[in-house]
Amino acid sequence: MTPHSKTMKRNCCLSGIYALLAILLLTLSSCGNNGCEETRESYLYASLKATGRFSIKSLNAWALTEDGDSLKLSVSSPNAIEFNLKPDTTFTAFRLQCIFDDLGDSYQIDDTLTVRYESYPYYLNMECGCSIFYIIDDIHVTDHLFKSLSIESKEITNNEKINIILKY
Repeated sequence: MTPHSKTMKRNCCLSGIYALLAILLLTLSSCGNNGCEETRESYLYASLKATGRFSIKSLNAWALTEDGDSLKLSVSSPNAIEFNLKPDTTFTAFRLQCIFDDLGDSYQIDDTLTVRYESYPYYLNMECGCSIFYIIDDIHVTDHLFKSLSIESKEITNNEKINIILKY
């Protein structure tokens, strides 16, 4: 065997290894979600509706649970917001800090949204496994800014549908 044929054989072997690695990499990257095409997350979706002359410019929310956990989320110019509930508790209160505009002047008003719920595991399918869904037992909001709350759906699933409407 000549030195030239040894080099050709080694290059051919390396090309094969590189091709195999590329195929393996593409296969693994396409399986990042384990074949699951559904969202596994379940959120309490709230629609925010204006009934007067002012509009909410921004909204900050802190989730306070029975065990003292806190989570902050912020939304600019919100017309809807999603709240994350904890599956290992039955109660979450959200402090809602609203900055609103009234004919050019900005004001801040805080409200509290209180949710009592039950959580239960729900089997989605073989690829996705289980998710946690919720049923709202009780929900209310203080009436500093928000004047009413209506429940559209007590069941909180991964379907991304509006559960409550908060009117201000």
